Amino acid sequence: MADRILIVDDDPGVVALCERLLTHAGYEVASSMRPQDALRMMRAQHFDLLLLDIRMPEMSGFELMQVARERDPELAIVIITGHGTIETVVQALQIGAEGFVLKPFESGVTLVQSVREALVKSRQAREAARSRALRPLFEVSQYLLAETDPQRLRSMIIASVQGQFGATCAGLYNVEADQKLHLVSGQGFPENFPQTALIGADVGLLGRAVAWSLPLWVTMEMPGDPSLLRDLEAAQITSALCAPLIRRGQPTGAIIAGKGKAANVTTFREGDLELLTIFAGQAAVAMENAGLYAELREYVKRIEDSHQQLIQVEKLAALGRLVGSIAHEVNNPLQAIQNCLHLAEHKDLAEAKRKMYHDLAAEEVTRLIKLVRDMLDLYRPTAADFALTDLNTLLDEVLTLAEKPLRDKNIAIKKQYRKDLPPVPLVRNNLKQVFLNLILNAGDAMPNGGRLTLKTSLSRDNKHHVAQVSFIDNGVGILPEARAKLFEPFYTTKAQGTGLGLAVSYSIVEAHGGHIQVESVVGSGSTFTVQLPLERNADD
Repeated sequence: MADRILIVDDDPGVVALCERLLTHAGYEVASSMRPQDALRMMRAQHFDLLLLDIRMPEMSGFELMQVARERDPELAIVIITGHGTIETVVQALQIGAEGFVLKPFESGVTLVQSVREALVKSRQAREAARSRALRPLFEVSQYLLAETDPQRLRSMIIASVQGQFGATCAGLYNVEADQKLHLVSGQGFPENFPQTALIGADVGLLGRAVAWSLPLWVTMEMPGDPSLLRDLEAAQITSALCAPLIRRGQPTGAIIAGKGKAANVTTFREGDLELLTIFAGQAAVAMENAGLYAELREYVKRIEDSHQQLIQVEKLAALGRLVGSIAHEVNNPLQAIQNCLHLAEHKDLAEAKRKMYHDLAAEEVTRLIKLVRDMLDLYRPTAADFALTDLNTLLDEVLTLAEKPLRDKNIAIKKQYRKDLPPVPLVRNNLKQVFLNLILNAGDAMPNGGRLTLKTSLSRDNKHHVAQVSFIDNGVGILPEARAKLFEPFYTTKAQGTGLGLAVSYSIVEAHGGHIQVESVVGSGSTFTVQLPLERNADD
């Protein structure tokens, strides 16, 4: 597209000559012999360069330059005059003229060259100004993209529009389900400013911008559509920019920025419209991201609530199973004790029989005491019981206790101890109970004999070193459905036993700040690994 030039000179001959020379050079030219007419032309359409005389009736060229510069600071200006002095040149350059041509000019080479150079300078200045304007704009965009709260983001967008564009008022509209624009955040508008707007090519500034998916620039200084000017009057502003928010090719809202009627407030420039369009694109992305984050937070909250409900349900279910198991385990010996005492009360009962019933009742009492003690062992040990202990030595002590039952079942023992394993803070007797329980369970998993490997090692858990003790058997393995309930109190797959062994062991290891991990393959064997921290936390 050719650059557009406006010639302003009260000499018809000069105007005709300039029109002919510049048109021949490929420019689109318009002209006026009166400064006031030239101003009206500049309000109605865009020009890239103003070519004007200094001495004209009604208004001097310098006055016209100042008014034109206030309206469009990026407009290139070349002065043509037959009264060239040093003072005139200095004054023209101070106001911002890019070129200066003396009359008369016959060939026109000087005129065309001055115009061409002025347009190049103006274009370079425009690009430099655009780069300066874009830098803080992109910084603001990054700031917006980092915000994930939709409400705070909307307020930040309004504040950014006012700060970056010098707007006295700004509004953010969203396209809602009713296919209308609704104001979701605004600042500086009068109370009667519309909260909603229709979408359409004939319903005002906002409606047109969204319907056309194009940014719009309106100012009271420029003649235009009366409906748009009425929008400015209603908002009590003299100049407005409106840019649609577009995501995936569809308008989702609009940003409107306005400048009020205060004497010290300049109108928006055409370049501001481009910057607001760029900003609106970044704002649309930021709003979509914030919306997705809000949905994700809501989804995570629903998942967490559901998870907590499931945990609560499982706790109640486990409590029900625990209560039922305790009642069953306690009821049996109590029934036996009651029967024995009832039988022992018969007067004609032989003394030997009476003693037998008393002994049976005593055995059941001992069984109850052991059951209650095992349940009490679910509580954590006290801090005074902790001491640095060599795990390899502790395992050997436990193996001595389990040697006979393992030998009777034809189970071979293989040791894989790490020799430089550091000592671990633990309650010695409690960990003995854990290790003995795991060794005997491994023996039960190999009823026809097999191999039990005891392995100690170091590992990392949550960036901290932990000591590991692994009990590896090649027994029958554990079914997946049973593995999920292994550490529940009173759950057991054995024909005999209370089902408290693994529950107590798990509680003891947890009290040490450790974990028990289980890996098992049905028909191939199982591995129980006890992890213990090398340093004890104050909270443990």
